[in-house]
Amino acid sequence: MPSPFVKSLLCSLVVYITYLFIKFRNRAIGTKKRKDLDFPKDQGWPIIGHLPEVLTNIDNTLELSTTKTLTWGPGWSITLPGIRLIDVSKPEWIEHIQKTNFDNYVKGSMFQNIMADVFGNGIFVSDGPTWKKTRHATSTIFNVNTFKTVMEPSIHRTLDSLVQSLHGAAQANQAVDLCDTFFKFTLESFVHMTFGVDLNLLSQNQVSANDPSPASSAFIESFDLVQNQLDFRFAMVTGWGIVEKFNTRLGKQMKDACNAIDEFAYGLIDQHQKPPEDVKSQENMSFQKDLLGLFMAARDERGGGLSSVELRDAALNLIIAGRDTTAQALSWGFYHLLLNKDIISKIREEAYQILNEGIDERVTYSNFKRFIWAHAAFLEALRLHPSVPKNVKFALKDDKIPGGPTIEAGNGVRWSDWAMSRNPDIWGPDCVEYKPERWIDELGRIKQFGPFKFHAFNGGPRICLGMNLAVFQGVSTIVQLFTKFEVDFFPGWLEHSPKGPIVGNIPAPYRTPRYKGSLTLPMAQPMMVTIRLR
Repeated sequence: MPSPFVKSLLCSLVVYITYLFIKFRNRAIGTKKRKDLDFPKDQGWPIIGHLPEVLTNIDNTLELSTTKTLTWGPGWSITLPGIRLIDVSKPEWIEHIQKTNFDNYVKGSMFQNIMADVFGNGIFVSDGPTWKKTRHATSTIFNVNTFKTVMEPSIHRTLDSLVQSLHGAAQANQAVDLCDTFFKFTLESFVHMTFGVDLNLLSQNQVSANDPSPASSAFIESFDLVQNQLDFRFAMVTGWGIVEKFNTRLGKQMKDACNAIDEFAYGLIDQHQKPPEDVKSQENMSFQKDLLGLFMAARDERGGGLSSVELRDAALNLIIAGRDTTAQALSWGFYHLLLNKDIISKIREEAYQILNEGIDERVTYSNFKRFIWAHAAFLEALRLHPSVPKNVKFALKDDKIPGGPTIEAGNGVRWSDWAMSRNPDIWGPDCVEYKPERWIDELGRIKQFGPFKFHAFNGGPRICLGMNLAVFQGVSTIVQLFTKFEVDFFPGWLEHSPKGPIVGNIPAPYRTPRYKGSLTLPMAQPMMVTIRLR
């Protein structure tokens, strides 16, 4: 028989749980009741809110949110323990959050805790004065001179390596995983332009190739590991820290990987900080002008420089963001282009016409905007497959979005560029179709839709500083590869690769591959192609 104390405790517990079930009958504990956000057909579970729905749709988060937006319009809400998220997937509402009332919405501690051991206090995870300092330093080096003297040469250098690698694959009649190849290409590009280092990722299959140095190899392996672990953390949202703590092997792997990345970055920072006469030529090292050197020379508004930690954070933020976003955009773009060979023909015809003028032998900073069809093809891929498909901010104070919902302090506002690209109210009845021509006006120029309708590069004070760099690299790659090679899907790959579910009532001409749940938008499976010389 339980003692009177135990009986009393059990009765109190039952009463308390009953109270919680009544108080939080259709929303998560720790959230406030909002009649203005009550959708009868989208009620949450008692106490845990929409957590079961989120967990059972881990692999379909974008389709889930898009279906809600197409069904009820933006403004729907879900609750998770301690958090209310309100959808604001509408250009005018995002403009209010990211521009008009910018200071009221922050990334917040939850986002920063997930990313801190990898991104530090870099530009993509920080808020307030820390973000402003890093943003100022980064903006000062993203100029025309840097583009021509640092970024363009690095991209040309690694693009030449990519062409050589694909040339070898074509001669050997080897199948190529284009997703993996593009990841190697963009990582090589951004590491070289940031640190002045060659990783030799694209030349490892060549007879004359140099293997990466031990430090570079550790960096490459660690880079991939932390990327995968960050994907896991974002899928978990909360509780990932407990998993890493009790799964000691996983926690140790993450710690060791972060240490290897730090060792690689700080080693190069130390080399750059030595007097010139102390820097000896090293194999695979190129201490020519690079972004790290420019960061070291940068000064904030008070005339101060960046510390070694700030240099590490600034450099790695550029590499991590640049590697994933451009590689993924190229992968999705090539998928669509290989199913639309008429667009490839237009890209080639235009490219041959420009390059045969004899002024430039390749795509350059001065001429890349003339390649209209390659430009439009890249932008259309980004529209349908934005590299950051969803995002969230948290309100510091109560706010009323004009024509939209009331946001209370502590609420999260979330939006999905992926969902907006599939919304006919925003992009018209052909929104689900891959149509590069939607980007070309009657005068043959690239149309401008504004940063909040075409939101792939963000908007407001946080608009992407590397926008022109990404487009330049994308256009250069599309032109270079399609003028030198015939690219086709590997026999059987298209028919057997897993495809994503159909969303909404507008039929698409064809389905696209599954994506991998992540902060960004990688394909879930390799994209296998064959390469032939033209």
